[in-house]
Amino acid sequence: MNDKKENTCDQCRYFRAADALTGNCHRFPPSFAGDSSPRETHHWRFPMVSSHAWCGEFLPVWQDQISSIGATI
Repeated sequence: MNDKKENTCDQCRYFRAADALTGNCHRFPPSFAGDSSPRETHHWRFPMVSSHAWCGEFLPVWQDQISSIGATI
């Protein structure tokens, strides 16, 4: 059994869950989305990522974040 905690997005302090499988990465400011069509609604958005994805910017969740997440569940 592997006790090592995974460095995946759902374990990162920059991740904000949208549902059980995806969320938004708040590592950098939102980027402009919706530029492909003049009729499309334009928004500033944080990138949508899989909760099990990973990147080189990973930082573990702070302990106070873990406490507040547990309190909201």
